[in-house]
Amino acid sequence: MLERRIKPEGGLVYCDLGQLCPEAGQIVDCTLVLTGVLPERRVAVAAELMDGDTCLGARLFTIPPHHEPAAADLKLTGLRFYLPEGADRPLTLRADAHYIDRNERCLL
Repeated sequence: MLERRIKPEGGLVYCDLGQLCPEAGQIVDCTLVLTGVLPERRVAVAAELMDGDTCLGARLFTIPPHHEPAAADLKLTGLRFYLPEGADRPLTLRADAHYIDRNERCLL
């Protein structure tokens, strides 16, 4: 892992991180199925990689609405977390999802 401290002072800040070997560390690649997602509603999804009570990484994103006539199951792939070299203890993956839209309409 490379690390540099920078002090933003406005405008463009340039930082040369140096050289890094891409063979160190691991990738955790996850899939998730959202079941019974209602049509025309966006879903907020959070996925976290935990080491005890410490969050090592989080992915937060919005799933766009689907246009099927009924509720549908949506499979999410490519949820990836990077683990630095030496992370060999058991970890916890945690996910949560909530609707953003309530499908309300305003007649103006």
